[in-house]
Amino acid sequence: MNGRPLVNGELYDPLISRNFGRTTELKHRNKLLLLMAAILGLRELELTLVTVSVFIAPDGSFHEFAVLPDTITRDGAERPIVLANDELKRAFEKYIKWLVELRINTIPHKHYRSLNPNAPLFVDDNLKPFTVQNRGESISPHAMNRLLDQLIKNAGLWDAGVRRLSLVRTCVIESYKAGMSTNDIMITTGFSDDSISKILAMDYTAFSPIAEWFIKRKATKQKRLESFKLRRKWMI
Repeated sequence: MNGRPLVNGELYDPLISRNFGRTTELKHRNKLLLLMAAILGLRELELTLVTVSVFIAPDGSFHEFAVLPDTITRDGAERPIVLANDELKRAFEKYIKWLVELRINTIPHKHYRSLNPNAPLFVDDNLKPFTVQNRGESISPHAMNRLLDQLIKNAGLWDAGVRRLSLVRTCVIESYKAGMSTNDIMITTGFSDDSISKILAMDYTAFSPIAEWFIKRKATKQKRLESFKLRRKWMI
């Protein structure tokens, strides 16, 4: 199914790991983009337009509770997001440090960690703001769309049914597993109750015994491989 949620740790391996190589110049951007999409549920346009000031206060502190302005959200309404995930916070700190070191969108004083508070948080492969296309009364984040599609393809997940929509669907499922109510998920993602119910039904790992069988099968296979390596070591 195209647009299926990520399962069994696919977010970190292979999606993030394949786009976070030591020689990948934009690895910190890639990781934070994917985490904000899959953990916070930010859409392509929101990732394109969200600014530094949404996450960083004038004194340089990090907003763990932020509000996306109505000018960039999918439904034109403010949306609160909670940045409590430790991995996401570490990725954010490393990305901000990278921006400052390369003097990208910096200002000549220490407020906002020396970053322009009104500048878009994310930059494209040319270290410039992501561009958008005007479509009548709306705009399309075509550049961000292309990048996220490419990151998915880099990880070899495109042919396995993963699409950009998979990221926000993963956010809904993981939020529910973490104990959030459907009402809270509605508030933080902007999805309706009906949409959330349909997304939760896509989580085959929660409902299908077949999924559990494959997970156990993979673990058993790995144990056999490790046992064989150990025996072979003594045979040599």
